[in-house]
Amino acid sequence: MSPQSAGRGRPAAALPAEADVVVVGGGVVGLCTAYELSLHGREVLVIDKGPIARGSASGNAGFIAPSHVIPMAAPGVLSGVIKGMLRRTGPVVARPSLDPAYLRWIVRFMGFCNRKAAHAGSVTLAALGFRSAELVARWIADAGIDCGYRPDGLLHVYGTRGSFEAGKLEAAEMQRYGVGIEMFGTKEIRELEPSLNEEVIGGFLCTDDAGLDPARFLTSLAAVLDTRTVTLVPDTELLAIHSGSGVVQRLVTSGGDVAAGQVVVATGAWAPGVASLLGESLPVQPGKGHSMTVARPDVGPRRNILIGDRWVAVNPMGDRLRMSGWLELGRLDTRPSLRRLARVEAGVRSRIQLDPDLRVLERWAGLRPITPDGIPIIGRSRRWDNVAYAVGHGKLGLSLGPVTGRIVAQLLCDLPTDLDLKPFSPARFG
Repeated sequence: MSPQSAGRGRPAAALPAEADVVVVGGGVVGLCTAYELSLHGREVLVIDKGPIARGSASGNAGFIAPSHVIPMAAPGVLSGVIKGMLRRTGPVVARPSLDPAYLRWIVRFMGFCNRKAAHAGSVTLAALGFRSAELVARWIADAGIDCGYRPDGLLHVYGTRGSFEAGKLEAAEMQRYGVGIEMFGTKEIRELEPSLNEEVIGGFLCTDDAGLDPARFLTSLAAVLDTRTVTLVPDTELLAIHSGSGVVQRLVTSGGDVAAGQVVVATGAWAPGVASLLGESLPVQPGKGHSMTVARPDVGPRRNILIGDRWVAVNPMGDRLRMSGWLELGRLDTRPSLRRLARVEAGVRSRIQLDPDLRVLERWAGLRPITPDGIPIIGRSRRWDNVAYAVGHGKLGLSLGPVTGRIVAQLLCDLPTDLDLKPFSPARFG
């Protein structure tokens, strides 16, 4: 079967012999970077070892969530990770391994599980998240991106008194960093979302958040790029580089060679492998998440919901409903687990009324690229003058892709950046 451009049935473009900017990675961060670069008139080549616009964001929860200001590395998280490593159950599972890179990552992660680091991370994530949410809304309006965008917030719900009290503390912490919160008791929250069952005792709405269909967002974004100075080439794996005088000169790929003016690495969980071709290392570990998409049930939610005491998310997307959750650290594979998906569905049913039988349209697993401090890596390579990294967004690739693309474009065009780059620097891990 011949390669197709962005999965839309059109023949893929041929790999050019040279390119102004080569973006390695055709997922959400790579496409957002190409979008912003095209606004600056740059000619961009996007390559991916698989399809374009089908990266790990395509099957995720589908939330634009500036409310997600608390980094994964935070006080109290470490005990959950250790339990997950020992029991292999629960919302976070850490795979036991003697791999040196994995063990170094765990040690670094432990070092960031403190209040000082978490505060710095929250300040950084809030700055990124709110700027990115503004850009998403602007792009959708300006470019006519068709993705079912719904800026009606994200509803957190709880079914036990203890979890609700913990949720209130989390909401108060979010408010410290500018997140809009509306609290609801039992009666009010069921009036807001009638599909919630009798187990739900309360929750809160993050008013700044939004939902969309991530696959439609990516496909529509790729369609916009097809009309600009951007060439999209799928099924093209980076195999080696040729360099000299401190710059990458030529990329050797499975589809041929291309001379590159500048290179952006936006390969998500596969970033360490690409970095190794460049003689560098990146502390990024894969976090495997799951989702199941079903035909829209007659009985079901009409809002974006995060079930706080079950760690699962629900996103109604037009004629479909997506349920997602789980995080398994250290496993670089994308094979869905029926057992984990069953637990995701059970978690949703424990708090939300659904049809007894659901028609499954897709079972999916994808990899979240996670850094030890929970902050993305955005900035120039320490070794190569014409290489920049845009990786390590964890669960927030869809949320933070637009602002990452903007920052990278500003960096490559020698423009002032919207945000200080120091918190995202590839050099911060030593």
